[in-house]
Amino acid sequence: MFKQKQWLAVIKGNHWVVAKVARHKSKLDILHLLEFRAGTENEFHSVQDQLGEDLRLQKEDLKEEKHLNAVGKTDLLKEWLNKNRIPVNKLRIAVSCQGVITRMITLPLMSTHDLDRLLTEQVDQYFTLNILDYVVDYRVLEHFKEDGEMRLRVLLAALPKYQWKKLWSEWEEIGFRPKVVDLAADGLARLYSQLTLKGKNQANTAELGTPLDLAIVDLSAERVEFILLEQGVFFLFSDLEVSLNELDQVAITINAQGLGRGQAEEGEDSQLQTAKLNAWAKKEIETTLGSVLQSLSEFFGFFAARHFGKSIDRIYITGDYANLPYLQEIFENNLEITTQVGFPNAWRPCFSKKMSIHQKNGMKYGSLYGLALREG
Repeated sequence: MFKQKQWLAVIKGNHWVVAKVARHKSKLDILHLLEFRAGTENEFHSVQDQLGEDLRLQKEDLKEEKHLNAVGKTDLLKEWLNKNRIPVNKLRIAVSCQGVITRMITLPLMSTHDLDRLLTEQVDQYFTLNILDYVVDYRVLEHFKEDGEMRLRVLLAALPKYQWKKLWSEWEEIGFRPKVVDLAADGLARLYSQLTLKGKNQANTAELGTPLDLAIVDLSAERVEFILLEQGVFFLFSDLEVSLNELDQVAITINAQGLGRGQAEEGEDSQLQTAKLNAWAKKEIETTLGSVLQSLSEFFGFFAARHFGKSIDRIYITGDYANLPYLQEIFENNLEITTQVGFPNAWRPCFSKKMSIHQKNGMKYGSLYGLALREG
């Protein structure tokens, strides 16, 4: 069975996720995965292939910390890429950054040449902002028939020029010019669209029908992204600048004590301590996500207003904090919408033996999988 191998990188601010992936249709094998995160207390972070080296590498990281703090992010990144022998010239890139604006437009069927010309010379008519301050790209989402005429549904994405110049300058300083640059949000839309539509094709008769309207929530440390799919097609994108750092403490506490496995304090019943830990964790997560839940409620209201009161059918959660407990319960209680952590139809990528440490947290890397599914 032929599998296409590719090197991918998802960039969200100072956080890079780099992977080597083998793909056959919608099946993904994660052969290699590393992470870099600058600007934190641990400025040099890399998940290695061989688990036996983890302790040694952690000690090395502590020794190098002073050196790493003395140089810039690009120098750190370049050093990390070289150390891990990542072939930067082969990287396909997906980026997530502040200020991205998307528009969905419908156009008459036309040639690729005419579409390029229209969206180069007259793209400003689809935006109310000064488009000269943005880099604009597009993707044809689907061909469909309306009133007997074939039409195109096109996604426009505008990225602030200052953000693009900053990214491109960093890449040039590192020593490469990526041939493919995708939006992380578009990758998420691609992944969930393909998985849900594939599931419909394989469903039993009782489950067949119109594809669901979905919300995808990417919970990352510095920014949360929301994507709405209308019957499997990209409909709307928004993001929220928010700090979710308090969730790190929740994760640390849970990992240190283990929900349901904590040592009871002297004179205290173990079941009572477990219940207290559960209640504390749930409250902290729900409080920290308060602004996210409020923004989602408003986002869903916007969707319903344009769909005769119909709400989103289902929420999917991915991103850095997708492995926290209680997310499904919290989202369902606050938004009254069925919620699932991970991916539709029990889909999951396969991690190689060396990468098996990531298997339990595989729902974190949705943008990466979506980039892997990009054609061309």
